[in-house]
Amino acid sequence: MIVEDYIKRKVNLLGETGVGKTSLVIRFVKNVFGEEYLKTVGSNIYTKKVPVTGSEVKLVIYDIMGESGFQSVQDIAFEKSTGAIAVADITREETLYKLIDEWLPKYRKSAVDNAPVLLAVNKMDLEEKELNKDEVINNVLHHFDSIFFTSAKTGGNVEDLFKELGFRTIYRETSPIKDIEDIITADKTIDTPKKLISGLLTYASHLGDMPYSTMEDLFEESGIDKFSLEDGISEDQALEFGDRLMKWYDENDDVDSASTVCRLLEKYKEDLETF
Repeated sequence: MIVEDYIKRKVNLLGETGVGKTSLVIRFVKNVFGEEYLKTVGSNIYTKKVPVTGSEVKLVIYDIMGESGFQSVQDIAFEKSTGAIAVADITREETLYKLIDEWLPKYRKSAVDNAPVLLAVNKMDLEEKELNKDEVINNVLHHFDSIFFTSAKTGGNVEDLFKELGFRTIYRETSPIKDIEDIITADKTIDTPKKLISGLLTYASHLGDMPYSTMEDLFEESGIDKFSLEDGISEDQALEFGDRLMKWYDENDDVDSASTVCRLLEKYKEDLETF
């Protein structure tokens, strides 16, 4: 359904002790960095809204302790999670491979199906490095949905990392809703570009088996910044996105989804004339 204020998503930070998970989330939420070591005891929960096209996502971020012996704490934190940031320390090669061998299997066992996991290779501000950017991208990209090279100390790529997670979690809905078109349009007008984009994105995130990369391409081809709100979306861009979405469904023989997108576009035009 279209949510006027924000959509809430539970997400996690994964990784070994000392990789900088807490420093990353505090940099994101409060835009500060402390030189002192921040140790998480049990789990801490942080929240912050991030803008995505047509709406906002409120990330509820579970930062859990890195010690592997606290399985019950991790299980609770991972339950029904809709996305995660896996954090590796660029000065400690083993922290990357522990993510792949230990953290990812545990996380995916409890999280929702297809929950996106982004890799953050942290502490890029440090000179001594055990990991090489090109080697990381070439060797482990297939384990993750995307890779960011970050520094909690300088703030490098931190905001983009969490914004990308917000976008991917709003697109990866937890479960299909059968009558999503009725939910989108019931007792609501679609009379602004923001509402149209929100309705189209809501439909595509629930139904109409579209790859994430295709959705990104459609935004780019329509000239839309996927993190922008209504100030960054024109009527021409919204209609262009709808037309491209409908065309993609047609080309992939999804007649029902193409028809639904067509009806949403028609409703937008009708509501504009009415109001």
